[in-house]
Amino acid sequence: MFDEDLYLKALAEMSNIQFSEKEWLISNFGLYKLTLNWPPNLPPINRCYLIKGTLREKFNSTYKEILSEFDYELNNENQTLTIKDKHFWL
Repeated sequence: MFDEDLYLKALAEMSNIQFSEKEWLISNFGLYKLTLNWPPNLPPINRCYLIKGTLREKFNSTYKEILSEFDYELNNENQTLTIKDKHFWL
């Protein structure tokens, strides 16, 4: 139940009038990593228990959708994210 509250809170932040996609991605990266299997030095993959319609799955898909709008780099060794700017065509 505690996890669900975290995902709900993160998704609710998107309705804030001062919402910044880039800041939201950065501040919720740790929560996003909880929805992944990320073996050392390998790219991340979704966890198998992301059940369609749950807050965890909704958060994961929303995070990936927003992230795809940016030029970014995942460091698989350190399991970190570097976000640059939005793609020029958006």
